[in-house]
Amino acid sequence: MRAFPRFTPLLSAIGAVLLLAIGCGGKSDNTNPTPSTQGSISVTLVDGPTTDYKAININIQSVQIHQSGTAGESGWVTVSSPNKTVNLLSLQGGVVEALASNQTIGAGTYQMMRLVLGSGNTLTLADGSIVPLTVPSGQQTGIKIPLNFTVQAGTTADVWIDFDGAHSIHVVGTGSGSYILRPVVHGFMNVATGSVSGTLSGPGGVPLSGAVVMAESLDGSGNVTILRSTATGDTGAYSLNLLPIGQAFYVVSQPVIGSSIYSAQASGAISLTTSSATATANLSFTLASGAGGVNGTLTPTATASQSDTLYLMRSVTTGLSGTAMLVVDSINAVVGTTSETYVFLMVPTGNYKIQGIRSTLNNDGTTTITRSLASSSFAVTTANTTTQNISF
Repeated sequence: MRAFPRFTPLLSAIGAVLLLAIGCGGKSDNTNPTPSTQGSISVTLVDGPTTDYKAININIQSVQIHQSGTAGESGWVTVSSPNKTVNLLSLQGGVVEALASNQTIGAGTYQMMRLVLGSGNTLTLADGSIVPLTVPSGQQTGIKIPLNFTVQAGTTADVWIDFDGAHSIHVVGTGSGSYILRPVVHGFMNVATGSVSGTLSGPGGVPLSGAVVMAESLDGSGNVTILRSTATGDTGAYSLNLLPIGQAFYVVSQPVIGSSIYSAQASGAISLTTSSATATANLSFTLASGAGGVNGTLTPTATASQSDTLYLMRSVTTGLSGTAMLVVDSINAVVGTTSETYVFLMVPTGNYKIQGIRSTLNNDGTTTITRSLASSSFAVTTANTTTQNISF
């Protein structure tokens, strides 16, 4: 593992956010290009925070890319074969994992990347117990990450993968249920991204340590996408990297630190450019007047090929930009034997909406994302739990 490098963004942002399923991958060999047609590629893995688990250990067998214009399995080229187990939750606070470093590949255009996992993937729960982490069976395609890029002769493609462990673990069955890995993966070209950093502080300027911070975008229909997330350090400082150039986003946080609960805050809209690829956003928070909870069911219940995430949203003042409906918390639903449920705890009092995000794994290895309609606005009051049922 190595320290996070400083980025030098140059181009417009590319990348995608998908919930993807995994298994063992196909095999393809490079064709030993001549020096005049050689480029290279580096692949780096990072992750976001979660307090639900102590470790998410996945065994990465190989990293592969697919050549444009080449059909099927014959287009896959193996970039590297790490064959190592990585704890995703260790990849925070500037720590990253190199999966490939300046590996020689043929110059040309590539349209997809995938990670092939092995066996022995495990999850360490909050109580320290270790349980198997199940990879859905029957999938021969690996973790597919759509990512179009061109490698010129004599140049290096610098690819970064954000493996969002916080939203990749799904529980099937309550109590002693099984844990399923359905990865949320973001793929980026290093040269196409920027960063924002700052500090979070409470009353009196006291730094807020361990607070989750998110960068979020809004589309024209008001749908929110979480681009990146991280947690503040001991001094309340954070840094969100791999953010898109030319796309407006907000920095959002609703800190819950121990028994202290703070009201949500957001920055104004931030838009990075190739000439100004870094920004600063400092946020100050006040203690919430009280807290309650939100729970509910999802229908129809997710099938074996589906998984659901819930977005808890509220209207947040965004600096000098007015207000926007932004995500202040998100969790994965639990599929039981007869129903599917979710629960948010320690929610500051106020008015909220809930939206469900359903990921369906298709037979060809691609994933379809469906959003439920956002619920009507509802109030969370002190020491009460509000029920909001979601339908797709």
